[in-house]
Amino acid sequence: MFIAMIKILFWLSILAVVYSYILYPALLVLLSRFWKTKRAVFQDNYFRVSLIVAAYNEEKVIRQKIENTLALDYPRELMQIIIASDGSTDGTNQIVREFARQGVILLEFRERRGKINVLNEAVSKANGEIIVFSDANTMFASDAVKKLVRHFGQPSIGCVCGQLHFQCSEGSRTGELEGFYWKFETMLKKIEGSRGSLLGANGGIYALRKSLYEPCPSNTIVEDFVIPMKILQRGYRVIYDPEAKATEVVVTHIIQEMARRIRIGAGDFQALFMLLSMLNPLRGFSALAFFSHKVLRWFAPFLLILIFVTNMFLLQQDFYFYFFVIQLGFYLFALIGRFLTRIGRYVKLFSLSYYFVSMNIALLIGFFKYITASQKVAWERTER
Repeated sequence: MFIAMIKILFWLSILAVVYSYILYPALLVLLSRFWKTKRAVFQDNYFRVSLIVAAYNEEKVIRQKIENTLALDYPRELMQIIIASDGSTDGTNQIVREFARQGVILLEFRERRGKINVLNEAVSKANGEIIVFSDANTMFASDAVKKLVRHFGQPSIGCVCGQLHFQCSEGSRTGELEGFYWKFETMLKKIEGSRGSLLGANGGIYALRKSLYEPCPSNTIVEDFVIPMKILQRGYRVIYDPEAKATEVVVTHIIQEMARRIRIGAGDFQALFMLLSMLNPLRGFSALAFFSHKVLRWFAPFLLILIFVTNMFLLQQDFYFYFFVIQLGFYLFALIGRFLTRIGRYVKLFSLSYYFVSMNIALLIGFFKYITASQKVAWERTER
């Protein structure tokens, strides 16, 4: 009986991981082929836009970001630019003030409050019908805002997310790995977004109706996930427009990303409990997507541990013995990948294994940071 229960746990855990990473994406591809959506019809409507950038110690990129924003192909008289500086202690504020005559607004906070608190305040002071959020290191294509805004002529659309392209910093190998994973995620975003059920947004480039903005609690960690999900929860469509493009520099090493990923991991579990009603099957495709694409992924670290531990009780049978050896080999590849990364080498098989394992380790640590309330709301910028 005990062995039978162990086998059930083993196979259910494998099924959950395989479903989330392989079967669900395959299901989405089939849906996209056999369940066609109506082609969007755009109108040349120009809304008043407030573009908001939350910044903390971004003196290296903030000038480029402002110049990039001022050069956008969108009527300048219809675009308000707000840089919300969250207790910056470098030259960020001074640089922003240089653009005051060009209408750039500095919203300066003397003490750090955390990104969501800064955004809540900035949105309350914005005068645009449409709010566009971006990051200091995210550079828009010249027509990006125009592409985002064109969708809001449809009353059913509440939020639009653009496509973020990762650009490798000098000497970066992380960008190749991030790019490989991001291509996979982009495919899922396109299909889910075509159904109006995009799950979260790229924090560097997304837009929403100001009238739908719901101030988040002051301890919210992953606001770019929670804000769009709240709009989806209210019955509006959240879509993805791959033609609204932006680029962002990727950090040099995976290890530099760990703190950010741990923070996101803690925020993911926080978001789950904030958005439990989204798992109601009556919500249809949105509930399926949330469970399959997000919730199962967030619990993948626990599933992987369960697979490994239950496998240890079944080693007397040949299949389970060989499967255990395969697991050991995979984790050995991840260790080798970590070593190679630390010395600046890149071998795809090893590095991809390390990337996958490091993401799940970050989720696991993030879970414990969430349940112990030890994750800070204020974010720390990563060196690029």
